[in-house]
Amino acid sequence: MSETPLVYTDVNNNGLLDLDIFFDFLCPYSFQVATWITQVNDLMGPDVMSVHWRFFSLEQSHRPDENWNIWEQTPETSRGLLAFLAGSAALDSAGEAGLAKFYMALAKSHHIDGATISDPSVISSAWEVAGLDPQVLAAVIAGTDRGGLKKIQTDHTEAIERWGAFGSPTLVFEESKAFFLKLMPAPTEVDQSLELFQHVQRLAMGFDNGVHEFKRTNLG
Repeated sequence: MSETPLVYTDVNNNGLLDLDIFFDFLCPYSFQVATWITQVNDLMGPDVMSVHWRFFSLEQSHRPDENWNIWEQTPETSRGLLAFLAGSAALDSAGEAGLAKFYMALAKSHHIDGATISDPSVISSAWEVAGLDPQVLAAVIAGTDRGGLKKIQTDHTEAIERWGAFGSPTLVFEESKAFFLKLMPAPTEVDQSLELFQHVQRLAMGFDNGVHEFKRTNLG
C-alpha cells in the first residue's frame, strides 16, 4: 500500500470527503468508476469519506422527444427504469450501503455476465446477493412502489441544472467541483486505485476553474 498520506480538501467543513456519483446502471463506464470508488471508499473508511450514489439516466439524456421523461414511464416503456426504481428502494430501506451493494451486484450481472438489466429475475438475483429485504423489492416489481420516480427526476435534473452534467458517470467533490470521467478498466491494485484517486481529486479541486477539459487522444 502506498505510504502517501490521503490528503483531501474539506470544502463543506463537515469533517468528511464527500463524493456524489451520478450514474446509470446501464453505463459500463459508471460500473468501472463504481468498482474503483468502492475500493477507495473501503480503504478510507466512513470516518474519512462519504459516497452518495445519485441517478443520471442516459435514456433521459437521449430521449426520443422533449415530451418523453423517464420518470413518467413504466418498466415496460423504459429499458433502465426498473433498475432505478429498485435502486431507490434499496436506498430508502438500507441506506447508501444498501444501494451500493445492489448496484455492484446488478452491474456485475449486466456488464460482466451479460444479463438483461430490465429482467425482474435479474433484478431479484442482484437484490438477493446484496442481502436486502425481499418484501421491499416485491412491491417495486409488482408496481405498487413507484416512489423512486421522484428520486430519478430530482437527481437527473440536479445533475444537469446545477452541475452541467452531460453524461454518466459525473462525479462531484464536496458539493463543489463536478467532472465527467470515463475509466476503462478500473485499477485492480490498491496503490494504483489510491494514486489515481488522489490525482483525479487534485485535478478536480486544485486548480479552481482553470481546467475545463482534459482528454486523452485515442493513441494516448
